[in-house]
Amino acid sequence: MGKICDFIINLLRWPVAILLLINMPALIMGLTHINFYNLKFYAFGAGVIFYVITAFMSGAYIRSSMQIVSHELTHALFAYLTFHWVGRVRLNPDDSGGSMTLRGRGNWLISLSPYFFPLFTLLYMLIMPMLLGAFDGVFEKMLIYAILGYFTAYYWATVISQVHTEQTDIINEGFLFSGIIIVGGNLLVNGIIFAFCSKLWAGVSTYGEILAKLNLQYFDSLKNLFG
Repeated sequence: MGKICDFIINLLRWPVAILLLINMPALIMGLTHINFYNLKFYAFGAGVIFYVITAFMSGAYIRSSMQIVSHELTHALFAYLTFHWVGRVRLNPDDSGGSMTLRGRGNWLISLSPYFFPLFTLLYMLIMPMLLGAFDGVFEKMLIYAILGYFTAYYWATVISQVHTEQTDIINEGFLFSGIIIVGGNLLVNGIIFAFCSKLWAGVSTYGEILAKLNLQYFDSLKNLFG
């Protein structure tokens, strides 16, 4: 089954990249439709600031180790999702990186997933509506949104620290392809996070509708331009 998944995913390699590239104008414009000026986003921003403070206080070794853990766990998750056996996941003793034992050839989704998939943020988003329903106080609710900001900042720091020209995953998949997937994937994922912060999953649904409308407007403008 893993070989079939690898074949299909690798076959869709450039169609997915081209689709993301075409959608980038809508992904950028979609962010302007989100209202960032409210208590939810102020709490989210406080969580981001708190992460920055704790990251500096924790020291480079702990900060790097936690980012590598997230990186390797994301590799492992997408390996499982594409029907691969995953063996040992480990960190290098010198804190220079990590590794994961994978049976089979693998695919670009496994290789590049840590650079556009915020594992801990999305896991938290799954339980966040239940947490909000369990508390009535404004402070408690804002604290829940601040934790979302903390996890998101953790993801941003991980991506920023691990996207560079010497990164093996990026080299193996090619700089052009990796760049499109990472940039486009992050525009999409961060838009989803912001939309979720605005109105939870209903906000994500609305955000998807906005992206669809923006794409239609974009293609109509191109049609009129060249028609």
